[in-house]
Amino acid sequence: MEIARSIRVIQIDSIAVAGAPTQYLVPFSRLGPYDRAILDQLVFVDRRLFHYLAHAASLVLTEDFPIFAGRMRQYSTRTDRWAIRVAEWMEANAHLRQEVLNSIRQGGPLRSRDLADTSTESWQSTGWTGGRNVNQMLERLWVEGEITVVGRDGSQRLWDLAKRWFPAWTPRERLSEKVRSDRAVELSLRALGVATEGHVYLHFTRWDYDDLKGSLGRLVDRGEAIPASVAGRRGFYLHRDHVDHRTAPWRGRTVLLSPFDNLIADRARTKMLFDFDFGIEIYVPAAKRKRGYYVLPILSGDRLIGSADVKFDRHARRLVVQKLLFEEGFAMTAAVQRAINELETFVSAPAPGSKLNS
Repeated sequence: MEIARSIRVIQIDSIAVAGAPTQYLVPFSRLGPYDRAILDQLVFVDRRLFHYLAHAASLVLTEDFPIFAGRMRQYSTRTDRWAIRVAEWMEANAHLRQEVLNSIRQGGPLRSRDLADTSTESWQSTGWTGGRNVNQMLERLWVEGEITVVGRDGSQRLWDLAKRWFPAWTPRERLSEKVRSDRAVELSLRALGVATEGHVYLHFTRWDYDDLKGSLGRLVDRGEAIPASVAGRRGFYLHRDHVDHRTAPWRGRTVLLSPFDNLIADRARTKMLFDFDFGIEIYVPAAKRKRGYYVLPILSGDRLIGSADVKFDRHARRLVVQKLLFEEGFAMTAAVQRAINELETFVSAPAPGSKLNS
């Protein structure tokens, strides 16, 4: 929980090319090899973390529920074009909504394939969600806070009513938008350490800050945020918890990072602070990829020194490094090899059980 509290959000993604999805890789980069069942225990048994939208689909802290409850309420009042389209579809499929909720209430936890499609109007999309009416309804009920993910059965999420899954100790105070914004901005800045207003905007509750500039101003007035400069560039804020870190003794490590790791999730910030440029190239034709299919940046101390395109061979239980690229002035070292070996040790260990719903 110490890591979860320090970074506040762990992005979820189903891609497991490296041998484990990103939600397991993010703690690994900070802990080294650990038992993945510990994270599942925190989510599905202890319920200290839950699935919701932060800067993407993520694991967030149950103690932060009031922040996300505000977002849940907003989904039914939004007036942008997308929200209006979804609201009209929901209204046309009020029967499906009620059927899904009734089925989950009576028989949950349930998978999407356990639910009948009784829609009267099909969801129209040119993407993969087209015609997937039950899934679309589940997603909507999820973001509105009616249901939540309580486990997995293979690749299938298990859904149950949020009101009977969240523990009794879940904080329920209703925050004003001003207080919610202040709290989210403070947590985002603390997680980032040092950041501009734009960096905060794209982190934690991405795009969902009612008064970002005002919140930063109030944090400065309270001494929780300190105006700072980085390499002569002004406009940064330093969280007060990190002031002493500027001069404290520090020993860096060499680790591989998930491409969705919090440190590098904001590509523009990564370029600004580390002068390191990379992107997700999964959907880029092979001949046009610069770094590879599934690229893990290499962090050495406070520098991003290169990247490794990796693939886990599940039959041989070994990690295959398909491509190594180093930034100018850097090359293969024993520390990089140890980092690769550590990742192989981690992903080679048996994965936790797939069905946790108690």
